[in-house]
Amino acid sequence: MFKLTEIPLKTSVFRLKKYQSLLLFVLPVLYLAAGLNFRFLLGNLSLRSVDPDYVYFISGLSISEGYFKVGHIDHPGTPLQLLIALVFRIVFLFAGKSESFVEDVFSRPDFYMSITSIFIIILTSLLLFFAGKYVLKTTKSVLYVLLIQTAPFLPQIWYDIIGRITPELMMPFPVLFLSVLVIHFWFEKEPVNSKMIWGLALISAFGLAVKLTYLPLILLPLFYIEPWKKRLKFLAATGLFFLIIALPATLQFSRFFGWVKNIFVHSGSYGNGEANIIDFAAFKNNLNELFYAEKTFFYILAVVVILLVVYLVVFRKKADSKIVLVTTGLITTIAVEIILVGKHYAHRNFIPALLLSPLLVFVATGILQKLYPKKITKWIVSLGIIGLLVLNIQHNKHWLPIKNEVLGSDIEKRSSTWHFASMLEKDSYKIIASQDYGCPFIEYTLMYSMAWAPNHKKAEYTSVLGKLYPNTYNYFTWDNTLRYWADKFDAQKIIESGKPVYLYLERNEDELYEKTISKLKEINSNDFTVEREKLYFNPETNEIIFKLNFSLVESPKVSE
Repeated sequence: MFKLTEIPLKTSVFRLKKYQSLLLFVLPVLYLAAGLNFRFLLGNLSLRSVDPDYVYFISGLSISEGYFKVGHIDHPGTPLQLLIALVFRIVFLFAGKSESFVEDVFSRPDFYMSITSIFIIILTSLLLFFAGKYVLKTTKSVLYVLLIQTAPFLPQIWYDIIGRITPELMMPFPVLFLSVLVIHFWFEKEPVNSKMIWGLALISAFGLAVKLTYLPLILLPLFYIEPWKKRLKFLAATGLFFLIIALPATLQFSRFFGWVKNIFVHSGSYGNGEANIIDFAAFKNNLNELFYAEKTFFYILAVVVILLVVYLVVFRKKADSKIVLVTTGLITTIAVEIILVGKHYAHRNFIPALLLSPLLVFVATGILQKLYPKKITKWIVSLGIIGLLVLNIQHNKHWLPIKNEVLGSDIEKRSSTWHFASMLEKDSYKIIASQDYGCPFIEYTLMYSMAWAPNHKKAEYTSVLGKLYPNTYNYFTWDNTLRYWADKFDAQKIIESGKPVYLYLERNEDELYEKTISKLKEINSNDFTVEREKLYFNPETNEIIFKLNFSLVESPKVSE
């Protein structure tokens, strides 16, 4: 069996034994720096990222109180929910300011979410370090260490989600663990044993619990686990572990199964669209968009396919079964992922496959060395990996400033309105008309997230929110509803209170203003007139804040 440990040259340039331990830290530290940069750049998540961040916020809060039957189980996203629950409890233990845990979380939601995001960034950095350490132990190659650690740096979309709270940020954990075990199997002479099967099953179940887009990656271990009895054991163990890890989904299995079934039988996103499984016109467009977004990945995949075909032609019956099984499994896994993403396109859904990029390169170098086991090939392979690392540096050097500028500019524009809104009187009346994914009022974000609160917790949460954020009314334009936590909107009561009334519109449009006032009149028992005074306008975002003055309209007297 050819050994990839031979790839790095024996010169100090490539072996760097003296500095191997230090090199293990390079990319993890860079990831930590990049993650913290985006975390502090984004600031308050409620200002820009309500969905899915605050959907997971409310689920994590519920689990932190011991209620696992949460409202959001779609992906199912359980590992992220559990992590949020754990971090929330730790933060409250060491930095809580209120007697009540729930009240403290609701009073400082962006603070709790920020700490959770930082925790994920630190965990991912540690994951890169330990993955690199294991690969170094297995391959004795610093180049492969650096290669495997580039996984989260490769997807361009990663810079759209790092620093936030999304399930995709948990995906490197199962994918990198799977990659490390595949590399281990590549060098291991013995077949996959029971201990490794349990480990693979746990990794696969975790990945599925993060997001069902991990599903195609379950195919990869099936190619090198033998015989079929062990494969069935792996699948059964994966199913069992999934039911345990994704407990919120298990507790509502019929609902979860219905959601999955709708995704399969409908061509639209989230189980919508026509019941035709695949819309071939949309499928073709989706694949084209995916290809142009990730050209480098598809070029690498094409190289691996070509190398495998050449290898099978050259060696025929003498082909090493491990090389064939691992490579075929990897290609098949990615092909199925491409089909699924083509059916329900979203760039983020392709992240599991993109995180396999280092493993694709690893396999390509192995086949190349087997095809031409000469010293010059070792040089070519080593230089090739270095070249890929340099390209990765150039890729990040190009995109980091762009993402920094775009996100920074967007946050700066939104922050202007947030600063003004934060200066309004705490006990004033606030009417918020928005359906944006971010809002300068935390009240909107919390009201939005309440849609996913468990039914048996809504009354408790509503009571706490009504205490913390009184006199707040949210007008959701998408379904023409006015929502509130405490008292129903009453113009007479508001007038008698003498408190100021402010109206926030996400767009400075007369139509939106008229719709909002009409909705207030619709639910009010007494007719009223209103005068508006513009207090603040943000020309960058078109947001506007008015001060309103209400007057009751006296009913005409009926003559006797």
